[in-house]
Amino acid sequence: MIKDILHVVLIFVVPYLIIRFKEFKLTKLFGTIGMAYFFGLVVAGLIFLINEIGGNFHLSTDIGEIGSYAAIAIGIPLLLFGANLKEAKKLSGPVLKSFLALIVSVLLVTTVTFLVFGRHLVDGDALSAAAIGLYTGGTPNLNAITNIFGLEAEVIALANLSDIIIGALFYVFLLLAAKPIIDKILPFQKQNTYLKEESDMKNTEDFNFKDFKTSRRLFRTFLVAFGMTAISAGVGILVWVLLGAEQGRMLDFLVPLMLIGVTVFGIIGSFNKKIRETKGTNILGHYLILVFSFALASSVDFSRLIGSNFGEMIILYGVITVGSFLVHVVFARILKIDSDCMIVTSTAGIYGPAFVPAITKQIKNDNLTVPGLICGSIGYAIGTFLGLGLGLLFALGM
Repeated sequence: MIKDILHVVLIFVVPYLIIRFKEFKLTKLFGTIGMAYFFGLVVAGLIFLINEIGGNFHLSTDIGEIGSYAAIAIGIPLLLFGANLKEAKKLSGPVLKSFLALIVSVLLVTTVTFLVFGRHLVDGDALSAAAIGLYTGGTPNLNAITNIFGLEAEVIALANLSDIIIGALFYVFLLLAAKPIIDKILPFQKQNTYLKEESDMKNTEDFNFKDFKTSRRLFRTFLVAFGMTAISAGVGILVWVLLGAEQGRMLDFLVPLMLIGVTVFGIIGSFNKKIRETKGTNILGHYLILVFSFALASSVDFSRLIGSNFGEMIILYGVITVGSFLVHVVFARILKIDSDCMIVTSTAGIYGPAFVPAITKQIKNDNLTVPGLICGSIGYAIGTFLGLGLGLLFALGM
């Protein structure tokens, strides 16, 4: 009983501390989600070592599983509420073409990689589908897709760990070496503006936790997200009942339909001005994604990782990351997209909006910060559906 209480406390406290000290150097490199997985795996690793030396210490998998499902289901709409997808119409033609080229690049490279390599891996179809969501949107899309396909906690954790390793290495390349190289390949003139008209898009992931304040409006918006989760879960249970209510299979219907439902509801909610402009939804949503990440990672059974295909996952995600970027460069050359625009839209898709400001600062082109944030928001909204759609084709033996 005491260990379960301690586990619950850690699940909610560790994510708070990560956000509270998000300026920590390692957190800046690996991201807050990466740190949540890291600390979760540390907890799981310590438990494994205790049991290896003769102890008998186990955490309740139900706590980690239920906590992670609830957190990500409520967190997704809260994150999407601030997407402000209406701003997409303000993007200039070159930005839209470049981001579309990135999406096509990810789809093409992932499909080829799956057919050549991924199809031979255990859960290769779902992992490839998750890569599409990840590299057109972000980590929340990966986690949504892997849960929709019903992957084990250990597999989801390793998929995230693979992305963290590959992502950190490639991000260093983007910061230090990408611009001088791509400038030579895409010698096209930079634009004075990449927007058709002025945008009021804000970086919802650039927040100071000290400024976070609760309010009635935030509480009501949270209840809206909770209601969306409850309705979506209810649809999943209803489908399970209509299909015979087979014992032990409720989660097979509840989880996928719940996560698809909250994504759709979150996008719809983002078009409501009152919901979209509620202060604090981004921090609360981000916190819940960290709760999901830590809860999932801390529940990993290290003994089940022996003989896992972790190395193959790193290869899979490494090839897709680098391959998508290279194909995007080719498309940008054909479409005559300038190097700055190409680099920023690649960053928006492969990493998400959180990493855009650092890149625009590094390449000294602040004109692309807002367009990059808009592209990243679009990716969050569509990434899950792109990955799910192609993942179903992969599963059918494409």
